[in-house]
Amino acid sequence: MQRNNSVTRGKNRGASAVEFALIMPLFFILLFGIVDFGWYFFNQHTLQYATREGARLALVGATLQDAVGDDDLSRRKYSIVKTIEENASVAIKPDDLKISIYPVVPNQAEPNDSATPQNAGSSGDYMRIRVLYTYKFLTPLIGKFFPTGGKVMRAEALYRNENF
Repeated sequence: MQRNNSVTRGKNRGASAVEFALIMPLFFILLFGIVDFGWYFFNQHTLQYATREGARLALVGATLQDAVGDDDLSRRKYSIVKTIEENASVAIKPDDLKISIYPVVPNQAEPNDSATPQNAGSSGDYMRIRVLYTYKFLTPLIGKFFPTGGKVMRAEALYRNENF
């Protein structure tokens, strides 16, 4: 007795559809996770690069040609901030960055943003640049793993002003 091939084929087609329906959500979560974390790491690397470039400009006492300010310290601070924003703009909107420039205190404590005056420092001063950025995940499912839907990225650079 022969089996009917059309009945067997129909059962296989139904099983394939069920397997496809079970695997596709996992596949898409994996795919979007790879894309989202790739973009996250690109943003982190860009933030670190921009901070390092700002510190390189700062330690030699250089200023940009279009620097604005009443004195050398404010022109230098403007130049550092502008350099960081320009280098970070590849991946991050410059308005979303929180850039702080502080002198390094002996105990390496975190500076209080409101109490410590921000400036680029004088010749021979040890300084710290801190850049904060809140990354919002592209995939809502991944963002739910973080309380605010995003993660605060932080990049820091310590430098000593050269004698200028």
